[in-house]
Amino acid sequence: MKNIIGFKADTMFAAAERTPEADILDFYNELSGNTMLRMISDAMPDVATILSPERQIVYANKALLEIISGSSQEDYLGDRPGELLSCIHSAETAGGCGTTDSCRFCGAVNAIIECQRTGEQVNDECRITSEINGQTHSFDLHVTATPFPFNGQRFVIFAVKDISDKKRRRALEKMFFHDVLNTATGLNGLLYVLREAEDPLMMKEFIEFAEKAAHDLVEDIMSQRALTAAESGDLVPNVLIYEVAEVMRDVAAYLKHHKMAEGKTIVVEPFEGIYEARTDTQLLKRVLINLVKNALEASFRSDTVTLKATETHNKIIFSVSNPGFIPEGVRLQIFQRSFSTKGADRGLGTYSVKLLTTKYLGGEVSFKTDESNGTTFIVSIPLVNG
Repeated sequence: MKNIIGFKADTMFAAAERTPEADILDFYNELSGNTMLRMISDAMPDVATILSPERQIVYANKALLEIISGSSQEDYLGDRPGELLSCIHSAETAGGCGTTDSCRFCGAVNAIIECQRTGEQVNDECRITSEINGQTHSFDLHVTATPFPFNGQRFVIFAVKDISDKKRRRALEKMFFHDVLNTATGLNGLLYVLREAEDPLMMKEFIEFAEKAAHDLVEDIMSQRALTAAESGDLVPNVLIYEVAEVMRDVAAYLKHHKMAEGKTIVVEPFEGIYEARTDTQLLKRVLINLVKNALEASFRSDTVTLKATETHNKIIFSVSNPGFIPEGVRLQIFQRSFSTKGADRGLGTYSVKLLTTKYLGGEVSFKTDESNGTTFIVSIPLVNG
């Protein structure tokens, strides 16, 4: 039970104060003793909890108990939702769930606070990254906060529905029906023009464009297949010896004529260090391509995106830089699945970068951003991986 009597702590968002343990137990006994409430809540197919005014769990339905097998109500009484779900931010401050900078952009705590403020039901979506038994998991949730006055107390019924599969399917549909379809349409147009062309030089140019479009089409599909396998744990890295400079040149060459690069420059800085290392080169290239694509999208015409690598402490440090600045609201959500600045049903780019880098390349990924120096994403890969 995560609560301390008289507990006070600083907070960067929601109140940190906790309900005293004795009150938590009293609330639980009152609620669990109500037969009608217990029957109705247990009939709900989705997870539902009842929260105290301090956003702590004082009752939960059977659906939650079934998910958290081997646990009883008492095991999580006093937890806040993020603590129950092992959110990576819930242990960042003494105040726990709801009290960090990142919590300001959390759909769960915002729905609860808004429900308490207005006395009305609030629906929202929530992205949570959890760490469970040393493994990182990403969840897309639909949350509903509903006022629940009971025995003179102002509780909140907090219901959670996992929509991860739905969001993932929408992102894939967006990719296939937008990105892949656009590429296929362009390829079809090139082939039509090629059929009508008579000038050998023009035919050669169109063939090169068609080859590039076909390569883009295959790469989009292969990238999504790799991400799907990575999320399910079925991806098996193919570790090979590779030349660091060659990988960077390949990434730059692949994106040089991409529509995102129009009017912009991709610079590959000379690599000074050993020439060969071991990792899955295809996954590494996908990571770097995603980062360079994001940098290009965040840049304006005449801007330069820089790709470089250095060798240090038995690691290769890749970096992708652009002049743009990432605002705080984006910065605090950047690696979450389904979060995107490109509109609804996107948001697999930086998420896939972190997933592939940390889980399959044995590396780390981070970024830094400020208005004076722009933004740099940093990928650290062991010299020998696998």
